[in-house]
This record gives sequence, C-alpha cells and structure tokens, in this order.
Amino acid sequence: MLQTTLNKLKQLSGFGVSLVMTLTTAMLPLQSAFAKSETITATYPYNAFIEDPENPWNSPFDALDATGTIEYSDDYFNVPSPGIHSKLRAVSYALALAGFENERSGYPSESSSTYPKLIDFLNQLGFSDYQSWDAASDEDGHSMGTTIGHKTLSSGQELIVIAPRNYDYQTEWISNFNVGTSGDHAGFSESANLIYNRFNDYLKNHEFENYKVWVVGYSRGGAVVDLFAKKINENLNNYKMSSSDLYAYTFGAPRASVTETKYSNIHDVKDGNDLILGYIFPKIWGFYNTGTYEEIHPADLEITTAMIDISKIADSSEALQLLASNDGVVKEDETVRAKDFMDDLIKFVTANGFTREYFDTEIKAPLSAIAKAYQLRTIDKQDEFLNFMVSTEDGMINRVAGNAFQDLVSRFDTSIEKTLDDFPPYRDIVSALKGTATDAELDEATTYFTSYIDEYDNYYSPAVDKNEFAVIKENFPKLARALAPFVVADAKYTQDTFGEDYSLFYTYSLAANATKLVYGHIPESLMPILKSLDIEENLIPKAPDTGRL
Repeated sequence: MLQTTLNKLKQLSGFGVSLVMTLTTAMLPLQSAFAKSETITATYPYNAFIEDPENPWNSPFDALDATGTIEYSDDYFNVPSPGIHSKLRAVSYALALAGFENERSGYPSESSSTYPKLIDFLNQLGFSDYQSWDAASDEDGHSMGTTIGHKTLSSGQELIVIAPRNYDYQTEWISNFNVGTSGDHAGFSESANLIYNRFNDYLKNHEFENYKVWVVGYSRGGAVVDLFAKKINENLNNYKMSSSDLYAYTFGAPRASVTETKYSNIHDVKDGNDLILGYIFPKIWGFYNTGTYEEIHPADLEITTAMIDISKIADSSEALQLLASNDGVVKEDETVRAKDFMDDLIKFVTANGFTREYFDTEIKAPLSAIAKAYQLRTIDKQDEFLNFMVSTEDGMINRVAGNAFQDLVSRFDTSIEKTLDDFPPYRDIVSALKGTATDAELDEATTYFTSYIDEYDNYYSPAVDKNEFAVIKENFPKLARALAPFVVADAKYTQDTFGEDYSLFYTYSLAANATKLVYGHIPESLMPILKSLDIEENLIPKAPDTGRL
C-alpha cells in the first residue's frame, strides 16, 4: 500500500513538473511579446527650419541640412492609442518633419520618386518595404505625396506607417481652396481618399493577419490625415485591427470634417497660439477636427489693436510702410488677445456674407489661379513672386496705386472738386472707405484698377513672365472685387464704432499683425515644446476644442 502511494506521488510529481514546464513554455511567447524593446536615438531632418529650444522664433530659415534627435521605441505601441502618450507624440512630429522634403533645386519630375529624407528616418526606426506616390504633384493639385512601409513588432504584429507630404506641397497645396459648398472639405477629402485607396492596395499586396497603423500629418497633411483616419474609423470592420490599434497624429491641422464625432485614436495636437489654422476653415462654417484635442501650449499671444488712421497720415508711403513693417497705430495703448480678435473677425465677416458658399463661388477661382502661378515656381523664385505682388516700393499694388495717383494729378487743369468728381477710382474708393459704396461703384473701381495693371505689362516682365502676368492681370481684380464688400462693411463698422477719423479696423489690424498671428504655426516652435513634455502619461485628454469659432 505504501509503495503504491509512493508510486502515485512520483507520478503526480512528474505530472507537476511536466505541467510547470508546459506552462512555462507556453508563456514564453507572451513574455517576449511584452519584453522591453530597444530605445534608439534617431536623427530627423528639419528641411526648412532649425531648432533653437531657447529662442525658437529666431531660428534661421532655409537650414536644409539641419537635424535634430529624438528617442524611439516599439514599446510606444504597446499602449492602446487613446490617451496622451508624449513620447510617441514627439516622435510622430519628427516623422511629420521628415515628410517635408524641401529641396532648393526644385521638385521631382517623376511622380513615383521616393522621398530620401523620409526614407532615411524610417530606416532608422526599422521600417522597410516602402511604396511611394506623387513625389511630383500634377498642375491642377489633384495629388497627395504619400509613403507607406511596415515593420514587425516583437509581438508579431505588423506596424504599418503612413507618411503624407507635409510641406512643399507644390500645386497640390491649391486644393486647400477647394472648400466645396457641402460635406467635408472637398480638396482635403480628395487627398484623404487617395491615401485610403493606397492603404487598401498596400494591405492587399501584403495580406497581413494582424497589424497596427501609425499615420501622421502636419498642417495641410494633418487635415488630410484627419479625414483619412475618420474614414478608417467609419469602416473599421473591414480591417484586421481594433480602434485602439490606429495611432493617428495631426499637428496644426485645419478643420476639414463636417462631422463632430471625436475619435479617441485621432490625436489633434495644436499650439494654442496657432490662430491662423484655428480659423481658416472655422466652426461657424460647419467644420470640425475629428480627433481628441491636445493643446500643448496655452494661448497667450497678444496683438496690437492697430487701427491705422489713413486720414491723418499725409504721406501715403508712410501708411504702406506701417503695414509692411507690421507696426500698427495703437489707440490708447490698447492690446487685445489675438484669439478674441479672431473670434470677433470671424463673426463679423460671416455676418456680412463671407460664408463657405461665398468663398467657394466668388473667391476660390481667382485665389487658386494666383496661388497656382506661385506654386509652379521653384522655391527660390517663389519669394520673387511675392515681392512682385506686395513689395512696399516696387510691388504691383503700390505701383498701380501710384499710377492711378499720377493719372489723378494730371487732370488738375480744372477745379480740384471737378477733377475728383470726374475720376471714378478716387470717388469710388472714398465711398468704400466711408462704408457707403454700392456694387456699381465697386465694379467701376475694379474696371479702372484692371486698366492700370495692363499699362504695366512691360515693366513687370522681368519679375514674372508673360503667362504669370496674364494670370495676375485677369484674377487679381476679380479677387479684389470679391473682397471689396467686406472692406465696405469694415469701413462702416469702424466709423460707427470709433468715429470718422478711423478706417478699416479689421482689415488694417489683420494686416498689421500678420507676422504675430502666424507665429503659432511655425514648425520650429512645436518640437521644443513637445520634447519638454517628454513624460509618459496615460490620461484621456479632457480639453475639447471649444475655444475657437
């Protein structure tokens, strides 16, 4: 009996050892799945901007060979996408910067070319098997530079990376103006559909059984990524992943969706001072970001009220210089928060008819034509184009105004009153600045304006070629006429509010503070902030995007 019992104990002991060994063996893959991955330091390109953490605003431009370093680990993807993951957020922005691909020599001529700086960065992170599209954009803007690759994580899952073009968009940038009159932003939506189809083709070619997706975008690229990720979320049952396996990061993305749905796997990262992108396609037009709002820098930017009183400036060149230098005339040393000013501006122009429909039908065409002429130039020549348009001394606007003034002076062979009365541009402009101009008067002023541009055809040919000048001559007066009603409304509002001595509060304030308003969207300002927040948290963001119209 005792021997029988001992034999059973031996059998049980052996079974126990076998059981322990079996369980241990079975758990090995699980242990390796959560083994800590190597952390590497990757070098990312700045392309157009350089980082100065102490003073980012004074960082030099055009530093094509400038680089920064960032930490990366596959462990960043062990945590589900929802929540704040500052290390993944920072490396996502580095990936967005790698998608800038700024080259002074011009743009690639082959649409199937690859993006060397982006590929170099992805190689450092361990990705491979790339496919790229639209390295060169088509002339009508119907393209979206894109690269897709993948790597195998220690868990056995594939990590698919999707990187759109995020700067130097070439002519595809003009699709920003293709707002449409209904539905999601038409231009951004078209590009999002391109990426969506390419992603599906990439999956068909690889037949992955289990995967995660990492997609990032900055500015226009961010708006496109927002709509792409929204579409993935809406069709998630078609993919072999869960919603928490989609890691979408947008930086400074304009609003593009007419759906208010907030997806927790889309991280809408914004500098609180990024006011231009916060208002360019505003909520009041029915646009939203679909991600969870992550503000990385509270809004604290102030601007000068800058009511420029043209009637009290005898020398017109002095007024132009004030605008060109962004120095406003301060009324009683007042300053306003930039956000409050932009809130009021959007309310004002919308109340006076500047709606999504008006933009699409009246402003889009001439603005797109001029922007296309600019975008078709190489990067060096783009600055020349801008100087031709707005230079204080030699710019087209100033030259045309000077020509009109000379025309007025040459008529002074009769009384000044009669001369002014017989000179429609002066009479109509005065009416506009008083806020009383009619549509007929605005049409008349536009006709004269066009004739003065035509007279300077030969003078301007060294700065822009004949085709470019023809585009400007045809479309700039149309753009001016489309915006004229809002100048008239601004003049009436300003005089009703501040008195007859003041002109164009919103127009001049916006122009005089343009530099300050775009500070929040300068790419170099974001990375130092993101790095300073390089601590791992797992908190669902609480701040909804409720602060902007």
